[in-house]
Amino acid sequence: MSRIAKSEVNRALSVAAKTIVQAGGTDGRTSRAELKAKLSSLPKEQAALVDIFFKFIDNRDFKKGAQVTAKDVDRAVAYAKTHMIAKYDLNANGLSKDEIAKMSLTGKRAVELAKALKATGTPTDGGTLTSTKLVAEFNKVAKDTNYMSESDYSAQPFSVAFPAGHDLTPHNVQTAMKDLLTPFFDGRHDEIAGEVYSSADAKSFMARLKSEGDGEPSEVKSAKAFGTMLTLAKENLKDVKVFNFGPKAADGSVAGDQGLYARVLVGRASDGKLVGFLVGSVET
Repeated sequence: MSRIAKSEVNRALSVAAKTIVQAGGTDGRTSRAELKAKLSSLPKEQAALVDIFFKFIDNRDFKKGAQVTAKDVDRAVAYAKTHMIAKYDLNANGLSKDEIAKMSLTGKRAVELAKALKATGTPTDGGTLTSTKLVAEFNKVAKDTNYMSESDYSAQPFSVAFPAGHDLTPHNVQTAMKDLLTPFFDGRHDEIAGEVYSSADAKSFMARLKSEGDGEPSEVKSAKAFGTMLTLAKENLKDVKVFNFGPKAADGSVAGDQGLYARVLVGRASDGKLVGFLVGSVET
């Protein structure tokens, strides 16, 4: 058996780590139930590593009912790269069959995933879609979505440039989306304010998108389409947040029940752009 580069095994660990974080959604914490639900959708080599690596992280920080945070994952990756992988590459020339045989089960599964990714040509960043590809996937199902309020709107996918190092705040996102929001609000960009949803409100919003309502065929179809878009967002975007943009109140906040609002789900794509979709909501 030819040797496998330590860097490839490290990247496989990073794929597993990213999967664990994404399984937790927007609140930055991954529960055992969320991880279990995610495993069924993964290729076998990835599922095997993600499963055991999550257990490793969970046991390191064990508390009854505890959840794994992104910081927990980062610390575990740093430890694993040093103590589960690097120390077995004795000659710094790649991992041999004999060296792999001495590794822990977590290390061996990282090797298996690295081999599988290499064999299939899968990018070792986890196969994250670029902004262009992700918007294309959104557009395949967006036509079937229908967000109901006092009116109804289909999801409008988008991709916009976003400066590196900037936080996803209402002001920054509104500025980045100006060319999209201005026509949406009939040119009244300066009269619009924005707010970011709390974790609980974001989850409630996403649950509403996936709701089948009374079970009418069109509602079931819309729920399925929105579900596909949310899964794509979870698997391919970082820092996913939900924003609400609408008429500005006297104090600069978003006024209530003043007509048309834009609900925006957005995150950072692998190429740095903001990608997401917006739906209109009419409230009077």
